Amino acid sequence: MTKVTFIGIGDMGTEMVKHLPAAGYDVTIWDKVPNKMAGFDNPDIHAASSLSEAVKASKVIITSVMSDDVPALHLGQDGQSGIVDFLQPDSTLIVTSTLDPKKIFDIDKALPKDTHLLDVPLIGGVRYAREAALVLIASGDQATFENVLPILKVFGTVKYVGALGNGAKLKLITNVGIMAAEAGIRETLDLADAYNIDYETVLGLMQMGPLKAVVNRALDTTNPRPLKGSVADEEELLNATKDLIKLPLAKGSRDRLRDAVNAVEGDARFIDITNKNTALPKFKN
Repeated sequence: MTKVTFIGIGDMGTEMVKHLPAAGYDVTIWDKVPNKMAGFDNPDIHAASSLSEAVKASKVIITSVMSDDVPALHLGQDGQSGIVDFLQPDSTLIVTSTLDPKKIFDIDKALPKDTHLLDVPLIGGVRYAREAALVLIASGDQATFENVLPILKVFGTVKYVGALGNGAKLKLITNVGIMAAEAGIRETLDLADAYNIDYETVLGLMQMGPLKAVVNRALDTTNPRPLKGSVADEEELLNATKDLIKLPLAKGSRDRLRDAVNAVEGDARFIDITNKNTALPKFKN
């Protein structure tokens, strides 16, 4: 069996990993939180005891972590080694996080000789990962991409977009619209509050039009994504583009989603954008 390493067993990674053994791959997993590696009962999924062991177990390494964790995990930090320190010759590192393209180029510069990097961010949430229906935006050396394409196809539909970094750029581009839609649901319900119209009626009408998929995702009770994840993606977008272009819609979306996160005691769930938990203070009660 071909060996694959998957690093980052969070909400997305947990669902993505499960598809690999069914497609004939032997999988090594690792996460900095050991408890996240528990619960897999497939004999073809093995938990590594260290980052070094995980990286050295395979020639294809896929990472799926929050953008803020990417530099330390891949490059190392505070005297701790990163993934690039353990890569074997002819290994391919596949980064799926939503990132400032600069972070991709920083990883590429640090790669050992005779190793390869692909930038493959994802479109779609946890349900799409569970159903192997993600869209993967792949960029980097085309020959390297074609070698791992069968692995990438396990997770959904793959679109190759050319030179390294284009994947990161296109993910940020699409996130402008996606995040605007997420924040737009919350602001739509803010106006419903002001007019004293119930949420069920409003969301039902939205589900009858072109925003059906967006609303359905927001109402998905099985989606474990914390709302702060959307805020983090907006921050990554705004920081990456601040010297390039003004994006007032993205800034407004970030601010409304951040207010929604702050309105909830504990961690706001993604579904909270569709209920009173994240309403404006004067309408919350």
